[in-house]
Amino acid sequence: MQAWEQFLQQQERDLGADTVRRWLRTLTVKSFDARNIYLEARDSFQIMWFEEHIRSKLGKALVNNNRCPIRVHLSLSSEILLPKTKRRRRSTAALAEGESFELSFEELDPACTFARLVVSEQNLLAHKIFSEIVEGADTSNVFNPILVYGPSGTGKSHFLMAAAHALRERGVDVGYVRAQTFTDHVVQAIRAGEMSAFRRCYRRRDVLIIDDIDVFSGKASTQEELFHTFNTLHLAGKQIILAGRCEPGELKDIEPRLVSRFEWGIVLPLETFTRDGLLKVLRAKAETLRFPLTQRLEEFLCKTFTRGPRSMCVALEALVLRTHMHQNKVSGGALQGSHISVAMASQLLADFIAEEQRSEVRPGHVVQAVADTYGITVEDICGKGQSRELSVPRQIAMYLCRQLLKMPYTQIGKHFGRDHSTVMASVRQVTGKIKEPGSDFASGIQALTKKLIP
Repeated sequence: MQAWEQFLQQQERDLGADTVRRWLRTLTVKSFDARNIYLEARDSFQIMWFEEHIRSKLGKALVNNNRCPIRVHLSLSSEILLPKTKRRRRSTAALAEGESFELSFEELDPACTFARLVVSEQNLLAHKIFSEIVEGADTSNVFNPILVYGPSGTGKSHFLMAAAHALRERGVDVGYVRAQTFTDHVVQAIRAGEMSAFRRCYRRRDVLIIDDIDVFSGKASTQEELFHTFNTLHLAGKQIILAGRCEPGELKDIEPRLVSRFEWGIVLPLETFTRDGLLKVLRAKAETLRFPLTQRLEEFLCKTFTRGPRSMCVALEALVLRTHMHQNKVSGGALQGSHISVAMASQLLADFIAEEQRSEVRPGHVVQAVADTYGITVEDICGKGQSRELSVPRQIAMYLCRQLLKMPYTQIGKHFGRDHSTVMASVRQVTGKIKEPGSDFASGIQALTKKLIP
């Protein structure tokens, strides 16, 4: 395929011929057409390397004769692997013949199974209940719906996807969907005048699983459809499984009638993993990757990546990939965890560590740091005062929330009790002052940044 060969030649100029020969030219072209190319990798490390270093380069660099982008599909052992953000499959909804309206759903993560779920004291009850469901126990009258809740990193999505995998293996018609996708489907159906098709798709399921129900907050039309879908399935004895960040009574801007239905069955809290639980997750992941870790490396990863199992495991995957790129440096073979020092791991994961530090900063930390610097209180910054002594620190706090935390303008506005246009204006003003010749703003912003992210 000429376009692929041209892309490889460009990468040779950017990355070097040796790198392209080792990581890209060893990909086997299985088939291609004008808009797609299907490649087969020799192992999972090659796929991981491609996703980290090449996927972002495709875009306009790999195009056909009409300048249209060519999509790259990677496979390993006949399993098609796409970027998580692009995993979709066509709905199996039983639409009437001739209808063109279709709904696309997320694919399940193949790694999210019960076999790979680490069981600890923090999720033991949830594991017991889910095991009964997927093993075919008739619990629909007692545990319907099942709602799991907890902060990010407690395994909510893993539980839901694992249940979907296990039930589908038994031939059960399972619909797994994120709340945002459900919302998008409602909007699509309304615009297309296809609400009947939407309802057939969702209300015929044996099991309906919805993740991230917090997203339904304030969405009246979506909540209306969810209410009737819930009633239809529940009356038919069909299982409903939900997940969110908080228990039903703490959900914001959700209709009381929906909240009461969420509480009909069983509500299962998932708590943050203890250190022992995190170590179990880390060791299980390392075993899956066939990358044994020393005790010092385990301690380093647990101590450094504190946002939860997800960030820690992503860092481990990156560490495995990057050590394999040095495969000729140690006895002509691949480096293993037992050969890596903490100092070397820190160097290889420098960008991940920086991102972890940024992620640990919260809007409250930013406001407190600005308040301390200017000798005022948090209440002053978030209050209604318009004097220069208060408005300037407030603008700086908004700017830092935008620059350091990458928060949307609307979210920043909610935190400060302002609308998004005020936040945008504040960010522009601070940006302009930083660029002024001889301004002290730049050094002041830099000092605050170092205070928040050492």
